[in-house]
Amino acid sequence: MKSQLKIATIVGLALVLSATILGVFFYQARQPQHTASVTGSASAEFEADTVKWSITLRETATPNQIKEGYLRLEESTKKLLSELQSKGITKNDITVKPINAYKEYDNTGFSGYNLEQSIMVISTDIDKIESWALSPSGLLESGIIIQYSNLEYFYSDIDNLKKDLISDATVNARDRAQKMLVNTDLTLGKIRSIRSGVFQITEPYSTMVSSSGIYDTSTRDKQISITVHAVFELK
Repeated sequence: MKSQLKIATIVGLALVLSATILGVFFYQARQPQHTASVTGSASAEFEADTVKWSITLRETATPNQIKEGYLRLEESTKKLLSELQSKGITKNDITVKPINAYKEYDNTGFSGYNLEQSIMVISTDIDKIESWALSPSGLLESGIIIQYSNLEYFYSDIDNLKKDLISDATVNARDRAQKMLVNTDLTLGKIRSIRSGVFQITEPYSTMVSSSGIYDTSTRDKQISITVHAVFELK
């Protein structure tokens, strides 16, 4: 009987203690949260240090002359590679992809093939690549006709740049929060939560934004921006 009474007493005390703890948590949860939610931002302009030049050469061939078409395309590719290397572009900068053949049709049916050779050049010598890509007359004089040519610009230290921008945006968020408290009796406390947005990498002075982020590779000069959403305690 005494043991049962002892157990009942322990259980009762445990229930009282649990109720007290839950009551404290409930009371604290119902208290107003003195916080300030602020969005900070940071941006910077930078210049790409790496360029990717995508090139496509094309030849057409009738259904009975596909071998000849391949040979002509191979010859054009050799000429292009020779020209590039003669101007100081190394083999390590050049990637040659396999030839693709696409069937062509007209109003009478199958008419032949389009043969395409894709070549990719990646280099840090942007000026040299631009001089070729933007003025292809030198290649034309060698009998090389480029069907497709496109330049994409990248920055090799983009990761560190992003880290710096996040830090700057966080400082900006704190500065904005402090400005909000001017002429009040409140002071800014520690950060309760912080969340960064997505990076918008665009051409300079662009107003384009995307909820999933942007990485525009079309221009050598670029602008990067980021927002940070922070919640600060108020004291």
